[in-house]
Amino acid sequence: MRKPVGILTVKVVRAIKLKKKDLLGASDPYVKLKLTEDKLPSKKTTVRHKNLNPEWNEEFHLVVKDPESQALELLVYDWEQVCYFKSLVLTQNSNP
Repeated sequence: MRKPVGILTVKVVRAIKLKKKDLLGASDPYVKLKLTEDKLPSKKTTVRHKNLNPEWNEEFHLVVKDPESQALELLVYDWEQVCYFKSLVLTQNSNP
């Protein structure tokens, strides 16, 4: 078990031109954030209903244990009432 070496602060600002996933031509996007090689649960933004250009302006703090091997993973999903999740964009990875 590695000890934490720092805190990564990530601000999810907005997304632009997301794919339409709902039957009525919209999406209900939210973002999941996670550091690779981390056993902790993902962090999540709030859901922005019926919005293809959502703004979140939400800040998250993730514990970094190994900055050489860990990468930040951001996944954008569509949320629906029945809790079926669809990916809206490709994964973006970058080293913290």
